[in-house]
Formats: sequence, C-alpha cells, structure tokens
Amino acid sequence: MTNNAPAASTGITVDNTYAAIDLGSNSFHMAVASTTDSHLQMIDKLRQPVRLGAGLDKKNNITAETMRKALECLSMFGQRLKDVPSAQIRAVGTNTLRRARNADEFNERALELLGVPIEIIAGREEARLIYTGVTYGVRDNNKRLVIDIGGGSTEFIAGTGTKANIVESINLGCVSANTRWFNGDNNSKKLGKQFEKAIASNRLEADAIVPAYLKHGWDICVGSSGTIKATEKILQAFHPDESGIHHERLQTLIEKIIKKGPDILKDITTIGDDRRAVILGGLSVVSAAFAALNIKTMQVSHSALREGVIVDLAGDSMNDHVRRNAVDDMQQRFRVDTDQAARVFATAEALFKTAAKKWNLDKKRDWAALRSASHLHEVGLSVAHVQYHKHGDYLLRNADMLGFSRNDQSFIAALVRNHRRKIDTTVTDAMNKSERSRYYKLLSLLRLAALFHRTRNADHSLEVKAEFSDNTLHLKISLEWLKQHPLTCAHIEDEIDKLAGIGFQLSLNSV
Repeated sequence: MTNNAPAASTGITVDNTYAAIDLGSNSFHMAVASTTDSHLQMIDKLRQPVRLGAGLDKKNNITAETMRKALECLSMFGQRLKDVPSAQIRAVGTNTLRRARNADEFNERALELLGVPIEIIAGREEARLIYTGVTYGVRDNNKRLVIDIGGGSTEFIAGTGTKANIVESINLGCVSANTRWFNGDNNSKKLGKQFEKAIASNRLEADAIVPAYLKHGWDICVGSSGTIKATEKILQAFHPDESGIHHERLQTLIEKIIKKGPDILKDITTIGDDRRAVILGGLSVVSAAFAALNIKTMQVSHSALREGVIVDLAGDSMNDHVRRNAVDDMQQRFRVDTDQAARVFATAEALFKTAAKKWNLDKKRDWAALRSASHLHEVGLSVAHVQYHKHGDYLLRNADMLGFSRNDQSFIAALVRNHRRKIDTTVTDAMNKSERSRYYKLLSLLRLAALFHRTRNADHSLEVKAEFSDNTLHLKISLEWLKQHPLTCAHIEDEIDKLAGIGFQLSLNSV
C-alpha cells in the first residue's frame, strides 16, 4: 500500500502544483509551487548557470555548445516536471531569446524536453511579471520601485501596492556589461577606468526612463534576481550585520575592488564561480542604477520573474484581467469601433460554444485567443482601409501588450491577418502540427463571424444553427433571412472555396 501521508498533511497534490521556468541570459531557473488555502507555497527550486547571453555568435545565433548545455539543463527540468500537468507549467524566454536568430530551432527542441512551448516575452511583460512576483502577498499601498538586473536586460517597475504603474526594460545586464567592459585583463590599474566607462555608459542607457520614475516616486526600493542578491551577499561578507544594499557601502566595495583587484572576492563562499565571473559587470549596472535614480538604500527580494509567472498561472483570473486591459488599450489607441468588435465576438463566441467539444477546443486558452482577435480584428483600420488586415497583423506582432507572450501575440496577429480575403498559409509555417490545427479551427470561426457582420448593421439579427464534425462546418440559416441578405449569402458561397483551401468543408442549407 502506498503511503500518502505526506501529501495529505501538506495538502500538496499534482492538481494544485504549478511550475515556472525562466530561461534567463545568465541562468536558467525553475520554481515549483503548490496552492494551499489560496496561498502559494514554494516546494522546489532549481538553477543552472547556462550563460545563454554569452553564447551568441557574431550573427546572434546560439552556438552549438551553448545550445547543448541549455538543452541538457532543460532535460533535467523536464524530469522534475513529468508529474506536473502541462497546463500548469509555463516556460518563458527573455532578452537573449528575444535576440537569438535561431530561437525557433532551440524552442522546437526544448518543447520535446519540457512538453510545453517556450513563450518569448517582451521586456515590459517581463517587467510586469517581475513586479507580480516581488509584490505577491503585499497588503499595503506603499509606492515601490523595483529593479531587476538580469543577464541581458534590466527591468524598472514603479507601482503602488501590487499594481505596476510604469514598466520599462533596457538592453543592459550583468552578462552584456561584463562582456563589453570587463572581459579582458582586469588588473587593478585598469579597473578604475573600466568601471568609470561602464557606469557612464550604463547611465546613458537608463537616462531616458529616469524622469518618469522620479516623478512617480517611491517609499520602498526593492532589487531582485541574481546580481542584486549576489551584491548583498558580498556586502554581508564585509559587513555581516547589515542587509540590503546601501549606496555608501556599494561605492566602498567598488573602490576596494579597483584598488586590490577582483581576487578579493574569490574567498567569498556565498556566491558561486559562475556569478563571480560576471559580477564586475553586474556591479557596474547596480551602481549606475543607484546613481541615475539617486537611490540611497535598496531592499533585496528573493522572488522575481519565475514567482510572478507562477502567480499568473495560479491566479488565472488576474492575468485574464491584465489581458483584457491590454486589448481595451489597443482598441482605444487605434480607435477601434468597439460596437462592431462586440458584434463579431458575440457571433464568434456562439460558434465557438457549438464547436468546442467536436473540435476539441480549449475553453480557456482558445476562447481567450478568439476573443482577443475578434475585438482587435479591425485594429489596422487606423493605418489604412486598404489591406487593413495586414496592418493589424503588424501592429499586433510589434505592440507591447501586457499579459501576452510574443507567442500569444503572434498567434492573434495571424488570426487578424487572415480574417478576410485570401488566406495566407505561410503564417503557419513556424507552427507545429497541433498549433496549426488549432489556428485553422479558430480562424474559420473568426472569418464567419466577421463575414456575417460585414454590413456593420446593429439591427442585423441572425439566427444560425451550426454543426461541426472533424474539419466540417455545416450552417443552417432561414431561407427568409438569406433572401433579405443576398450579399452575405454570396460571401458565404465564396467562403466555401476559401475554407476548402485549408482543408475545411463548409456547407450551407436554408431552413
């Protein structure tokens, strides 16, 4: 008989276990947590110093050796996750994967090891998730400045309580700074100039965003991720009774390294060799951030991106709220006709509910994608009416939309791209077989919904019965309605040929 006592006593089961994988530019992290009594309990953490950011060649391709190390790491993560439901696992890629030209190749191989796709997230979405992780459990309304220094980027977030108000990401991290300024002979004679140039250059990167954060203000400054935690540990080696990072102590540390050389850090056992290898670049970024924003003291958080991803996963309704706000923002910014969008979505949703079971559609993920695409299918009209579906595709692929990964945005953009006119099948070239099948099913629903409301008539009442099986759509519409709407009837006839081109059989019967 299996002894289930530990699981019973902790309340931890597979059903309430969530995992997040953070594929950073310096290290890969995995966190596993469970939800008990509406609280998150961290039950496992793993970290591997892959140094992906230092593994790009001159053409920004991940080198074969770095890819091998990265995939070995993910293989270990995959073994730990084999009992966690795939719907409760999320893997996110950050700065280096945003830049890597062969990211798709890496992602394909990673999918086989993890069982879930890697979502490459934009810098501002990364910042939002970091703030979510850092402030999870906060019960006050204090203003916070959160700074997260990763391997390839640094995120700045100003917020109130748990709400992020300003999110920015700059292309500057410990690995990139170290490679540029400290990758040669770091003897004490040269270190002074190296730090001086590095800090000045880092400040230039941050200067453009500083005024907004100073205007917002903060009561508490918090730092997160490896560079910040390592800096605190180094300072504690010299000042054991202190916590956090104080500006004076930070400057003294840098002066000491300049004077005596980086070897003074080699006996500090609280940081590993992999962190020590990039700490000079990291310290230059910390110092620049303190100087640019006139920070006096910084608390250190042990939560960051991966914890934020888990909070988003476990608190699905919160992330859904963020996505809805992002869609609303896009509608307002590009003057979308929200009444028309609502009409199209109402019909698309009705078709979805009928098709969901027969077509094996996910009632959360697929419904959310169809909802977003319906509400934003005309976003390109703000650019021009001609080819507006193509303009919409471009806007949605390149906009910062909080709550959405780049994968999400690309999928929605592809739906918008093909919601009318000829279907461009090249948009599915990068999709795997499962995603391609999902895409064409949702596309057929969106195309029909947009087609039925092409007249933009608010009184355009339509009663349609739909039947679905395999790749077949059978519509039943009253003969009287079809006689009153000959243009729509003609469009449906035309749509039969277009959907046949992607393997769907559309038929229409009058009743």
